[in-house]
Amino acid sequence: MSRNSVLVLSFVFLTLLGAMTISCGGSYGSGGGNTGPYNVVGNWQATFSANVGATTVGYGAIDSSGLGAVFDTSGNIVQLPTITGAKSFSGNLTAYAVNGTFFTGGAVSVTDTAQGNVSSATSITGAFTGSPSGTFSAAPFSPLSGSVVAISGAMNGKITGFVDTLQLTFSSNGSFTGADFAGPGSTCNVNGTLTQEGTNNVFDVTYNEGPGSCSPNTQTGIAFESKTDYFNVNGGADATYLYMILLTSTAAQVRPYVVIIYQ
Repeated sequence: MSRNSVLVLSFVFLTLLGAMTISCGGSYGSGGGNTGPYNVVGNWQATFSANVGATTVGYGAIDSSGLGAVFDTSGNIVQLPTITGAKSFSGNLTAYAVNGTFFTGGAVSVTDTAQGNVSSATSITGAFTGSPSGTFSAAPFSPLSGSVVAISGAMNGKITGFVDTLQLTFSSNGSFTGADFAGPGSTCNVNGTLTQEGTNNVFDVTYNEGPGSCSPNTQTGIAFESKTDYFNVNGGADATYLYMILLTSTAAQVRPYVVIIYQ
């Protein structure tokens, strides 16, 4: 499959704005004294103050394990430090360039150390240090109105940074099967699972590739549904889109990317 091959990469460098406030749900504690922990499982819109290598505005989610990531409308991804709702956190803030591009200096990813505070269920602020340094913040993000309805049936898909197209069938239990088509004679079998985090618009993803014209590969990540066609894969049609942010891979040269699912 094309993304397991060495590709000719070009340069894309986008800037990150502003400070980060994260919100979703309520406090687990009494809400007094600003002590937490707070419920941070949900959808987030994040911005950053300095060039980390990717997004100006990122759309994404955080799950119950503290895994969080956002993407911009070019397909660049920023993985946040682990944020579980405790009053303070620290870790790495890592930006990944969309496939086919480099950041400044020829890097496909940039990692800075980060630290911050969860001051309420609706506010997180932090800072990152490295090359460069800056601050980050986020705001409440509601990509859907009403309750989440898991997608089912035959769906189409696109992958940011690749020519591949997907045809997948989703079952009511969250499992899916289908194929990835990268060109004539290049078909890779695909299967996986979506596990919803309670009633939240957050799904944990397992995405398996192979056999077929691809090497076996298992990826994991986080997903959410939206009514917005961020990448214009469906002509901006009024539909429900599922965005999978795949962050880990068992294959060596596969960087994180976004899979967009739609009817």
